[in-house]
Amino acid sequence: MAGLMVAGSFLSAALNVLFDRMASKPVLDFLRSKKLNQNLLRKLEIELWSARRVLNDAEKKQLTDPAVREWLHQLRDAIYDAEDLVYEINSEAELSELEAGRSGSHTLFQVQNFFSSSKFTVPNIEERVEEIHSMLKYIVEKKDVLGLREGGLETRHFPRLSEAPLVNDSDIYGRDADKEAILKFLSSEEVGGGDKKVSVIPIVGMGGIGKTTLAQVVYNDIDCHDINKPFGIKAWITVSEESDVFVLTKIIYEAVTMKSPDSCIKQLFQLQLQLAELLRNKKFLFVFDDVWNLNYQRWSDLKRPLQSAAHGSKIIVTTRSTEIASVMGSVPGHELQMLSEEDCWRLFAKYAFDNVEASGVQELEAIGRQIVEKCKGLPLAIKSLGCLLHSERSPQEWEYVLKNDIWDLSERESNILPALWLSYYYLPLHLKRCFAYCSIFPKDYEFRKAKLILLWMAEDLLQPQKNKTLEEVGEGYFKDLTSRSFFHGERNGRFSMHDLTNDLANFVSGESCLTSDANYSERLLRKTRYLSIDGNKVHDMQQIEEISKNKVLRTLLVLGKSYALDEHYKKYPEQLQSMRCLRALSAFKNLSTYEEPHITKLLDSISGLKLLRYLDLSYNYGMKEIPDAIWTLCNLQTLLLGGCSELIALPNSIGNLKHLRHLDLSRTIIEKLPDTICDLHELHTLKLNFVKNFLVYQATSQR
Repeated sequence: MAGLMVAGSFLSAALNVLFDRMASKPVLDFLRSKKLNQNLLRKLEIELWSARRVLNDAEKKQLTDPAVREWLHQLRDAIYDAEDLVYEINSEAELSELEAGRSGSHTLFQVQNFFSSSKFTVPNIEERVEEIHSMLKYIVEKKDVLGLREGGLETRHFPRLSEAPLVNDSDIYGRDADKEAILKFLSSEEVGGGDKKVSVIPIVGMGGIGKTTLAQVVYNDIDCHDINKPFGIKAWITVSEESDVFVLTKIIYEAVTMKSPDSCIKQLFQLQLQLAELLRNKKFLFVFDDVWNLNYQRWSDLKRPLQSAAHGSKIIVTTRSTEIASVMGSVPGHELQMLSEEDCWRLFAKYAFDNVEASGVQELEAIGRQIVEKCKGLPLAIKSLGCLLHSERSPQEWEYVLKNDIWDLSERESNILPALWLSYYYLPLHLKRCFAYCSIFPKDYEFRKAKLILLWMAEDLLQPQKNKTLEEVGEGYFKDLTSRSFFHGERNGRFSMHDLTNDLANFVSGESCLTSDANYSERLLRKTRYLSIDGNKVHDMQQIEEISKNKVLRTLLVLGKSYALDEHYKKYPEQLQSMRCLRALSAFKNLSTYEEPHITKLLDSISGLKLLRYLDLSYNYGMKEIPDAIWTLCNLQTLLLGGCSELIALPNSIGNLKHLRHLDLSRTIIEKLPDTICDLHELHTLKLNFVKNFLVYQATSQR
């Protein structure tokens, strides 16, 4: 069911943004200038309001009624279609305004020719509005048949956290004996099993019980422990569902060296020879976290180069599977048990009361202990609800959580932990949308806060606030989600989601948000709106072809490098032109195989994406210049060109990107910025890190 879930509150928040956009001056002025029937948008708005009134009831009933879930799917698609059309109209209006501002300049002839091109018009506006209106009317008429009531159950949400309680990684409860057992294993010179040098201990337990947390504590504390021969190499390898030995060997190599192997290495034995040489006679500690799919043969192949290491090297494996523990372990697996009742309460109290003695909140303790009991000894569930209730001191609100029937519904209808679903359920609408968007990231993917906020901006998920920039608003959203334990920090300033939290994000985003590291149907790949491609895992050209046929895609993120993607986009970069709805595009990193003609063709194809707000072309080594047509991306807010080591200049037309807020030129060879850079009045961030030949440009006015 998780893949079929649609959050009604997600749609409700989307409608708020859509209504504002429909009533905006640029949209209304454009319709008047084209002598289009403005009553069409009003009719559309009426139907949208009718649907909105029953969304709260639909969100609850969809858990048990498949017909309501399907109704929400249809409504979601209609809302997305309406959004796309209104955004196209708004962008066309801004382009028309830009054309007027450029008239009289030496580029006027180019601009007039440009606007005569069919790709910069909004085709069949009235026909498309009528089609969306008819579909919405059909959908809204079915609400009575489904028994959906206006108003329904109002979603309650708790106040914004004043400050998240700071938690040290080593500050865990009920795991002292487990920690000492693992440290004892690491300090021992004994090697179990048939391996002569490397020993492996699995930490085994169900999802959310704290396997990764325990491994992190030991990994961080090992250097402080009294061990005669400390490990010369330490590396954390997130395995998750990956089972390809070449990919995993590459991940291990990168974790050890902090760099990618030579691009010419495409055979497993070549890569393993390099890894074996790196580890030769060195004592290492590896953590293989969250292992799902390694069988005996794959594990035998994967560990072959590890045997060159020094005697006493150790591997910690975390897994839910006792079978995998048996295959990989050289000693018996260390099985984590549920926390004791008192440890559960101490953990909950830490987050809910911010280390205040329970005597200070005696009225809440009885309710809190009943809530903890429902979490069934799982630390992740306990922490999640403790964070949820951190800023709430009303016994009545705690009772709402305790008696919410989602405890029963979620457990019966899905694999999502009820505590996690409740934490999501009580989020404010604006945070629900931002969290659901994060389902675009694969499990265990580590993301940077700044880039995530820029993606939220590109998708209009941040609500403007007085006296705050959008970046500051995004910082607040991120802080709220982190303090509620939806994100957790990783090394080097990166964040990730627990795999069960990632399941929750996928649960609420449904089919609209996918990662292509799994096998999806052709229908799904063509209709999804938000998509990430894990370049390290996608090797199926047929799947890539299907993605290219998606005409409604809004976000396309290519994560990592894929030779299959390289070859595909060398031949078919023009397929991007059909993705008229794209707002965020991050692709083609580390394409050292690209030649300049392919880069030019690629950039020309992107110039037709007038809704684009976020463009990440970092580390395109063959890119020497940006085409003048960049100015047509009138909505662009973020342009990331860092690591384009052959980029020598920006075109003057960049000054026409009046919404540009973030420009990254780090690690390029640009020597001077064009004068028109001063026309970018909304520019918030300009990165010039490691630009060796850059001549400081003295602006004539303070920005």
